[in-house]
Amino acid sequence: MDFDKIKELMDNENQDDLQLPISLENLKESNMPIAKIRKTMKGEIAIQLVAIVIFFTYPFLIEMYELPRAVYLIFMFITSLMTLGYLAKMIWFLRRTSNVKQQTKETILNFIHDIKLTMEVYKTGIIAGSLLLPVSVAAIFMGAVKFGPDRFTEWFLLQMPTSIFSLVLLGYLISCVLIYYITVIWADKLYGVHVRKLEEILAQMEE
Repeated sequence: MDFDKIKELMDNENQDDLQLPISLENLKESNMPIAKIRKTMKGEIAIQLVAIVIFFTYPFLIEMYELPRAVYLIFMFITSLMTLGYLAKMIWFLRRTSNVKQQTKETILNFIHDIKLTMEVYKTGIIAGSLLLPVSVAAIFMGAVKFGPDRFTEWFLLQMPTSIFSLVLLGYLISCVLIYYITVIWADKLYGVHVRKLEEILAQMEE
């Protein structure tokens, strides 16, 4: 009998036995960030839909001057369309990744690819919609009857000195930059950390 050959076969079997649990453990670990991403996304969809309803209800709960009210509703309508656009993308992502229990390297890789594309749409939608937000906020606080005379109409029609206009424009640009960075940081906190964890697990599985 060739004992050396038998020993080599036994060593190979032992190596296979060691590799299998590692792969299974990685698959189990990958389920945690995937589940967290999906749970967070479902919660955010619900919150965004409720927020849209609240924002549209607000002008009917307080008395506003005519122009501020019209501007608010128009800007919120545009913002809501953008919001519904990326929410539809998120819902499509959840439906596409509903088979996360059947995980393989390929499904995890596809999940990472899809979530990155979805996050780009998410950030673009949030940023684009939020750029209109300062105008809507100004309409609420400057155009509400209970806050005094209508100062929004003058502001919106740019009926102001050049120095004041420059300050308003500077403030708007600063708010746009802040909105961009806050959105990027927020998206990374909600989803980015889990995506990086998945990439680490995938890298371990490929070693």
